[in-house]
Amino acid sequence: MVALLVIAFLLGGGITFFFLRFSISCMFWFSKYPNDKPYVFQTKFPYYIISLFSISITLVIASDMAYFAMYYFITVHFLSLLIWYYKLHHCKKKYSTVSNTIEQSQPKLP
Repeated sequence: MVALLVIAFLLGGGITFFFLRFSISCMFWFSKYPNDKPYVFQTKFPYYIISLFSISITLVIASDMAYFAMYYFITVHFLSLLIWYYKLHHCKKKYSTVSNTIEQSQPKLP
């Protein structure tokens, strides 16, 4: 019985992580400037968090304020914040390394 609960929580957590990660990636893919990470963050992040919060509150109220629903949506909210942070922090390191490599390999023209 315990093994089934662990499998259910891991499967539910994995699906939740996948959908959050996919929705945040779509924000970057369909942006006007997908390579400008701070621009995407400033323009898309507030709308994403407001809509996620609204959906979470609506579902918590619809579930009659169940503790499990509250804990789940609090976890979803913090997980989405961590994914946004990781997406911005990881991309800054990656692009700074690539730009330094490209500049060094360019030939010196007269």
